[in-house]
Amino acid sequence: MKVWIDVLGCPKNEADSSVVTELLIQKGYEIVNDLEKADVAIINTCGFITAAKEESINEIFRVVHLKQKKAIKLIVHGCLVQRYLTELRNEIPEVDSFLGVVVPQKVVEAVEKPYDFVGLPQPIYDFSGRKMNDKPYAYVKIGDGCNRQCSFCAIPLIKGPLKNRTIEDVIKEVVFLVMNGKREIVLVSQDLTQYRDKSKTLLDLLYAIDKIKGNFWVRLLYLYPDGVTNELIGFVKNSHHFLHYFDIPIQHASPKILEKMHRSSNVKDLERKFLKIREVIKDAIIRTTVMVGFPGETKEDVEELVEFMQKIKFDKLGAFIYSDEEGTPAHSLGQKIPKTVAKKRYDRVMQVQKKISFEKNRSHVGKILDVMVESRESGVYIGRSYMDAPEIDGYVHFTSSKILKSGDVLKVKIKNWESYDLEGVGL
Repeated sequence: MKVWIDVLGCPKNEADSSVVTELLIQKGYEIVNDLEKADVAIINTCGFITAAKEESINEIFRVVHLKQKKAIKLIVHGCLVQRYLTELRNEIPEVDSFLGVVVPQKVVEAVEKPYDFVGLPQPIYDFSGRKMNDKPYAYVKIGDGCNRQCSFCAIPLIKGPLKNRTIEDVIKEVVFLVMNGKREIVLVSQDLTQYRDKSKTLLDLLYAIDKIKGNFWVRLLYLYPDGVTNELIGFVKNSHHFLHYFDIPIQHASPKILEKMHRSSNVKDLERKFLKIREVIKDAIIRTTVMVGFPGETKEDVEELVEFMQKIKFDKLGAFIYSDEEGTPAHSLGQKIPKTVAKKRYDRVMQVQKKISFEKNRSHVGKILDVMVESRESGVYIGRSYMDAPEIDGYVHFTSSKILKSGDVLKVKIKNWESYDLEGVGL
């Protein structure tokens, strides 16, 4: 039997679906990339913001339409179902099985015997079934859910409070992945800095990972600003495996808007934090995420954000427009920003960041960087340095006289630049 798997949303979904894939292979199923050839379709959905929900619904109906032409079983799971099971079941009865945020084994069970299920999300699962695909990196989910109360965020509504895996469980998975050829481990959670295993903290986990033998990188995705301590910065600087890459979403830089968001509203503290990172780690890369169009946001608030961006000069920055999610505190706020206005503010922020990124990339010309190969197209290798997270940031395009494969790391001299990508020659 042939199975087609569609993964939408965040890296945590990627981590879960990779396990689903291998579990199915172990049971004799064939995984196919062509939906038309599939006997079973599995869609791992996202329900975080309106755009993500619309994408998930569109994918579901793509398979529903196919069901009119051929017999195909449709399994839909993930955050969208966790949040809207009743509505989905009533509106799309063609779906064979609706599952919420469940462990991969339950998805496999539904392929064999469809059923609907939404329970309390759990981050614990048997990782030994992870699919060893040809990507040189793998996401490792250390927890799920969130204890933060950001007023715009629906994650606590969907996944509930934070639930973490044990240090022992995470270490076993990292060792398994490294032994099976993964060269970059990306740790993910709603907020890494909230990690706890009884009395142990994120630093205890990171020290344990750093003791693992092997030639591999470790990248941290999503660090809440308050949790980026001097101890964490010092650890990253002196570690063996951890990249000098800090993903610290700030969401905004207007104290008024940050307070409405229920975020860290002391912008001076944020500034000191970023300056401290760059003081301790000279080659540190700082990535952030910001939001525009939050209820009550003014032109002046956006200019405060732009001024902060120009002051800090983030190496990487992603922006998105506020999504008015029912059930969140922000949903009840007045002074909603028209979509056309929010889009102009988004364009303004991204234009400013494009110039910053252009100058940042130009400063790397002449440098020699370690680059991990991901693919090759038309004789040119495509890879990433420590500065670029997979599927999020840019790439390094380079030529080399050597025959390289995915996961190989080569020193590359940077010769040219664009706003988001670099070009070079392998040494």
